[in-house]
Formats: sequence, structure tokens, C-alpha cells
Amino acid sequence: MADAPFFSTVIAIGIIPVAVLFVYSFLSGRKGWGFHNVSGIIAISWDLTMSMGYFVNRAVGPGTSLVISGPVLAYFIIHGIVSAVVIMIEICVLATGIYNWRGPKKTVWHRRLSNVLFVIWWFSFLSGEIFYVGYYVM
Repeated sequence: MADAPFFSTVIAIGIIPVAVLFVYSFLSGRKGWGFHNVSGIIAISWDLTMSMGYFVNRAVGPGTSLVISGPVLAYFIIHGIVSAVVIMIEICVLATGIYNWRGPKKTVWHRRLSNVLFVIWWFSFLSGEIFYVGYYVM
């Protein structure tokens, strides 16, 4: 067990409410529940802020005692690529959602991208949380 970097701990805990918001937003869009727009905007904005903040911190922030080689390096490469894809899809979902909410007509891209985002985001979220717990907690 290694010492968890402070910023990694903040992200690991701070991203949990995003999971709740993502589930609510995804289901509310499918079932017509209230506050779909608000929960979606908050979820994506919160996740983008935390994810991009983490990327910047890892790029220019203090180092870690974590030994990055072999399987750990492969994990970080895959997780980083998936997280970058999630960020790009989140921006597209946010843009198409705002367009559907405020624009003159609806586009089918919001629903299609939301389906993809939901699956990929959960993969990224769970893989990050499992790594954090497995490496830093256990």
C-alpha cells in the first residue's frame, strides 16, 4: 500500500456525487423526470472540472511515490485515453443538450452520445475507483 496523493483522494471522493447525478440525469432523460437539464449540466460540469483539474495536476503538480511500470503503466495509459475520450464526449453531450434545450429544433445526437457517454464514463469511473482502493487503501 502506497501513500495516496492528496489530489487523488480529493478526486476519488469528489467524483462519487457525479455518479449519482449521472444516473439520475440519464434515467430522467429516458423517463421524463424533472430536473433533467439541471442535473445533466451539473454532472458534466462537475466531472469536467474534476477530470481536467486532475489531468493538469498530474501534468504539472508534485510527483508521487507510485512506481509506474509494467501493468501499472499499461493501466494508466488505457485509463488516461478513456478519460480523455470521456471528456470529449462530455463536451459534445453538454453542447447538444444545451442546443436541444435552447435551440429551435432537437437533434438526435444528444441521446446517442448520452448512451455512449454513460457506458464509457462508468468504465472510467469504476476503473479509477478500483485502482485507488486497490492500490492506496488495501
